[in-house]
Amino acid sequence: MKKHYPELDTVSQVLEVIPHRQCQSVANAIRVCNDQNTPLTIKLNAIALIFL
Repeated sequence: MKKHYPELDTVSQVLEVIPHRQCQSVANAIRVCNDQNTPLTIKLNAIALIFL
């Protein structure tokens, strides 16, 4: 998995520890969008889950 910004892994790990559903969705979206090999439709799906 090739990353745009490897530092964002640390940010997503910190957000995942916070016991709030929205923070966990944001952490997942950061990980998915940071992956260069993930298709655009999957990235958009991860972002849409933040708002649900």
